[in-house]
Amino acid sequence: MTSAQNPRDPAAPALPSVLAEHHDDTAPGLRESAEPRTVITRKRIGLVVGLVLGGVIYSILPADLDQNARFTAGVATLMAVWWMTEALPLAGTALVPLVAFPALNVATIETVAPPYANPIIFLFMGGFLLALALQRWNLHRRIALLTVLLIGTKPRQLIGGFMITTGFLSMWVSNTATAVMMLPIGISVLVLVAKSGTDGKAPKNFGIALMLGIAYSASIGSLGTIIGTPPNALMVGYLAETHGINIGFGEWMLVGVPMAIVFMAIAWFLLTFVFFKPEITEIPGGREMIQAEHRKLGKPSTGEKLVLTVFVLAAAAWISVPLLWPESNIADAVIAMAVALVLFVTPVSFRTGVPLLTWGSAKALPWDILILFGGGLALSSQFSATGLSIWVGEQVVGLGVLPVVVIIAAIAGIVLLLTELTSNTATAAAFLPLIGGIAIGLELDPMLLVIPVAIAATCAFMLPVATPPNAIAFSSGYIEIAHMLKAGVWLNLVALVLTTLVTMTLAVWVFGIVY
Repeated sequence: MTSAQNPRDPAAPALPSVLAEHHDDTAPGLRESAEPRTVITRKRIGLVVGLVLGGVIYSILPADLDQNARFTAGVATLMAVWWMTEALPLAGTALVPLVAFPALNVATIETVAPPYANPIIFLFMGGFLLALALQRWNLHRRIALLTVLLIGTKPRQLIGGFMITTGFLSMWVSNTATAVMMLPIGISVLVLVAKSGTDGKAPKNFGIALMLGIAYSASIGSLGTIIGTPPNALMVGYLAETHGINIGFGEWMLVGVPMAIVFMAIAWFLLTFVFFKPEITEIPGGREMIQAEHRKLGKPSTGEKLVLTVFVLAAAAWISVPLLWPESNIADAVIAMAVALVLFVTPVSFRTGVPLLTWGSAKALPWDILILFGGGLALSSQFSATGLSIWVGEQVVGLGVLPVVVIIAAIAGIVLLLTELTSNTATAAAFLPLIGGIAIGLELDPMLLVIPVAIAATCAFMLPVATPPNAIAFSSGYIEIAHMLKAGVWLNLVALVLTTLVTMTLAVWVFGIVY
């Protein structure tokens, strides 16, 4: 690489020419584009409303309630408002417990900080690193193309193939990354169909069903594993941190995977047989196009083969270790960290020494999500430590006269509505400790009420702003909000029914819940 003299210090080592030519002394913060005024206004209002409501909640709670519990309620209200309005970045709000609880003498920093290193955070970190390795070697794209080829390329088959592939990948890779990867492949199919038509346009219904299928299956598939969606991880961490209830990776799959499969099948049927029936019966050259995309990848590289091996072994370990060695100290988080170490230490080639995953690639870790987990768990731990959970539960004892199924459906319905307008992670973080307290007051197993919170928080299908996959699909230009509302309303109703049924049946059976 050619070099140029460092303009700041002639005696200093030369700068690379690229840096010398494109050097910009402007502060990075000044180079960032401004947010829309409406967003700025919403954040400022949220900032003030959160502070005011937090103070109001503290003031109106009964004086005989422990002061630390009242402080915790105020902090929880503030955080909930800030999360819902995104007054601060989600991870920024998650840092509030580290300052507020010690400053208010609710707890010491030594007590507040440990939840930020909860085992579930390391489990999710390991899952993220495995997903980054899949993406680094393009294995996720090969899996996607092969699955679509296997399922078939007739319109309904193709949509089903895209949904199955997207759903499977989103169990292991973030649903956003999965949607980003699958959408261009889907658009390529639509472009091909448009070229083969007489008017140069892709059939409208086929395009809508394909784009919505990708978006919806990214959310639905993520229900299958603990690491598939943040609300699942928050739920598992909350139950372990607050109630001493541990849910294993394989255990959750016994609940999440069947629900994802049934939900995916219903979504596919509604999209392709009810709302947006494809206008064509064949896609001219569809199979050839997918095959051409697959050929571009070439033969599987050594990196792909090794990452696939690690992926299979990791999944097998997460499922089998708790079943075969239930008394072992090898928890899911330990397996996740072992996977991370293997990825960092295993060379693709002994000659070059390049590992399956470098720290340069690992820097793409979504640290904000990990910090958000910590903040949610820190808040939850103070709900329990100050007795606030018990007090909240005592206030709703009257609900005990209602059938459990009605309570579960009501909770799921409320969360489903909120998550259409707010981050699913923020919704879960705010609701889990509250609903856990209600469960205690009703003398119910906390799992019976917090599982619906986690599942429902992930199911948002009506609006582009509800989830990143929805927004990504909407940005394709093939769908309008009216299309998303048309299908999304019914899918939300399906989610409500399935969430209630799965909680009352599969979850009760798998986790031995008694009510």
